[in-house]
Amino acid sequence: MNVNDFMAKHGITDADLDRMAAPYEDGSFEPEPDGKVFSGSHLDAVGTRRVTVVYDAKDTQRVAMIARSKGVKPSSVYRDALEYYLAAQA
Repeated sequence: MNVNDFMAKHGITDADLDRMAAPYEDGSFEPEPDGKVFSGSHLDAVGTRRVTVVYDAKDTQRVAMIARSKGVKPSSVYRDALEYYLAAQA
């Protein structure tokens, strides 16, 4: 789904987006009094790290097909493969 489809599905107009973004863009946004503001990646806060790995397209297509057949996301297949590899190294 692209941005235009998402906006149409939820009834959001460009004017709505401008109105919602204004406090962030003009610096007037105030977090809730008890809210916490974190800098950096949310992934750092939970002890994970994003990496980029390049695979052959035919392999990634095969992973996607297998994942779909099992009802999981391709990222689960990659995580399982890494876990298996690391366990084999112990």
